[in-house]
Amino acid sequence: MNCEDKDIFYQHATNDLLNKLNMMNLSKDDKKRAGYFIRLFRDAFKRDSVKKDVFVTPRNVFWRFDYDSAGFCYVSSVVFSVVTGVQNWNLMYIDSDKWSVQIPHYYLQHVKSRIIFDLTYDQFSVKGLNIPYEIGEHIQLSLDKDDASFRFAKALNINFENMLKKSDIKVRA
Repeated sequence: MNCEDKDIFYQHATNDLLNKLNMMNLSKDDKKRAGYFIRLFRDAFKRDSVKKDVFVTPRNVFWRFDYDSAGFCYVSSVVFSVVTGVQNWNLMYIDSDKWSVQIPHYYLQHVKSRIIFDLTYDQFSVKGLNIPYEIGEHIQLSLDKDDASFRFAKALNINFENMLKKSDIKVRA
């Protein structure tokens, strides 16, 4: 797939995510807020500066991925759930040993509608791969100060720590 085709595919996936909000019966304000963060995150996934901020650490110097949303499943799911109301989302996880791709994958499930909401699904669908959401497990959000979610939020100028306090989510030192 050439760059232009990938860009078109990427924009289509972004529009799909925005359209999915219509199926969740969100309030007008919640829908607007979620739409804002979808656009912000999806634009951020394309920027090398964000990729470096999130993925380059003393333990991890690898940050080049073959598709813009690749690698962002965990941080985007965590930060999105916090900034749009953690009580509205289940953080879901597919273990790397449980599917053919053999990498872990994180996504969200809207609590009320039970609709799967995967901000990075297109990193797999661009390759023709289906994500086996049916084997995903709900996991509890548990953060420590070194969590990549903090770096992602900081790269986007989101006051993540303040939002975590408002959500009553504890962060381990």
